[in-house]
Amino acid sequence: MFQHRHDYGMEERLRERVRAEPHADEAHRELAAWLTRAGCLAQAREALQAGQATAKGTASLRHLLALIFAGAGEYASAERHLARAAAQEPARFEYARDLGLVQAAGGRTAESVESLRQAIALAPEPPVDLACLVRIGEQALARSGEGVTRRPPRPRRRAAVIENLVTRNPEAAEALVASSGEADADRRETLRAARRALRRLIERNPSYPDLHFGLSLIAEQLGELDRAIEAAEKALALNPRYVQACLLAVRLYEKQGNPVRATEHCRQVTELEPRWLDAHLRLGHLLREQGLVRDAASAYRRALEVDGRCEEARHRLENLEAALVADPPTPRLWRANGGDR
Repeated sequence: MFQHRHDYGMEERLRERVRAEPHADEAHRELAAWLTRAGCLAQAREALQAGQATAKGTASLRHLLALIFAGAGEYASAERHLARAAAQEPARFEYARDLGLVQAAGGRTAESVESLRQAIALAPEPPVDLACLVRIGEQALARSGEGVTRRPPRPRRRAAVIENLVTRNPEAAEALVASSGEADADRRETLRAARRALRRLIERNPSYPDLHFGLSLIAEQLGELDRAIEAAEKALALNPRYVQACLLAVRLYEKQGNPVRATEHCRQVTELEPRWLDAHLRLGHLLREQGLVRDAASAYRRALEVDGRCEEARHRLENLEAALVADPPTPRLWRANGGDR
């Protein structure tokens, strides 16, 4: 019988890609899949296990490794890896489906029914074959008098869909923050799902300021002010010219009751965007609230330079100038020495 020769050249090219891109899960998966098709199951297992130690995304590697274990009849090992993959990416229908099938093959009927129910909830279209398996499993459990063992609940389908959406399109996090109309409990679930997705993305891409900005917006909505500030500052550390992150930091520090830091960031906004009228007005308000009257007046003058028709800036400036004439500020040296000089 004719047999194909093993293509060592292809294997070496695939291994070279793994060496060149050790953090790319696609490289490990492609090598393992090729080795599996070539019948080199032991080497495929080794490639996948090595990939789990170095790749940034491991769910797909665990999934393929589980299928290899299942093909060899090692259902306990297959279930362990599939359970990890499903926990890492709860929105993936394939992971929940294969977990349920492996559990059924291993004689774990109650667990299989629960996993297949989860898969049905995630399926884009009603999977008739899985529904039949669930009914068969339920009938078997009823005959044996055994109930379905409920595992700790995974994220609901909506949360899983939100995680998948933000993972594929991180900019969607900002739209979720702006959306309204949900009940409080549903909105918090949505925001937490978006936060989980952003955190996973940041683990893979820690130098992307937009991800930290999105995480800051989500944390603010969840009432986690310190975490929101930390994420906004991280975005600015990565990109000091990130104007939207500067504005976000101003708002967050105002909420925290830290006008000094809010003022610092607001000054940064006016330097980055000197033609933004609102930034000068906001800086004037912050300075006025701290009693820095002359600095506040200067900010309102700059606002009028941007738009001479701004009535708010003109009114605020007139009030400050009148206050300066009526009660000129005491020199700093006089106050510092108790008024004796």
